[in-house]
Amino acid sequence: MVRFSTLTAVAFWLASCSSPDPYSAPNATPDTLHIVASRLFESRTYEDFLEPLASPDAIQWHHASELTEEELSSALETAHGVLMTGGADIHPSRYGQAADTARCGAIDLDRDRIESVLLCAVDSLRLPCLGICRGLQFMNVHNGGTLYAHLPDVLGTDAHRAGLEGNSRDTLHAVIAGSNAEFIGIENETTSEVISHHHQGINRLGSGLEAWAYSPDGLIEGIRRSDSVEFPFYVGVQWHPERSPKNQRLVEPIGLHFLEALRQK
Repeated sequence: MVRFSTLTAVAFWLASCSSPDPYSAPNATPDTLHIVASRLFESRTYEDFLEPLASPDAIQWHHASELTEEELSSALETAHGVLMTGGADIHPSRYGQAADTARCGAIDLDRDRIESVLLCAVDSLRLPCLGICRGLQFMNVHNGGTLYAHLPDVLGTDAHRAGLEGNSRDTLHAVIAGSNAEFIGIENETTSEVISHHHQGINRLGSGLEAWAYSPDGLIEGIRRSDSVEFPFYVGVQWHPERSPKNQRLVEPIGLHFLEALRQK
């Protein structure tokens, strides 16, 4: 388990800003894409989503939550990209609302620290990054944004985690692409029916980020870096493409464009 302070991690990655441009280095393993994931699970849903899309290339996974500090540092030095996965709530003190812990579910402080390190590395090394559910939320908080601690307090309904038959949490609902979704080849107002499983969401958007997808109730569902030159792929989605119905414009293209960014890296 990685255990070290955020300040130490930030200092480490800020120091790497003076290193040579990572884009100038040749890809040493063009047939293997190295992905550092914040956390992976026994269900293998993330692996089962991305590995077929990567074929014929292979993916080498690095599970950040199981690495020592030295192992994580080494993995990030050779990584082609970072995957921020779903999971527990972020401690609300990270976005200036410490009193909102009463509205949160489970909170994982170790994971908060690890994901802060991962995004500092992304900032420094310009690594492609895909955030899913909690991953999108942490991207927003990392860039100074805030979250709604409990969406039913705002929406008046638990529409994003109302449950399906046989599943008390997963919810199938529509997401809609905005006019700036062409970066992944998606036309304005493209709609998909996707799986969500969250009770929190973006309130104030973080600095340097822009929204590109929404739910019908207006909640921000997709974000990216406005500076797509420095950050060719820095994308977060509030839904779970890895668990959503297949063959949709807002499902597989998310993974395909992330993988293409890894190949370019």
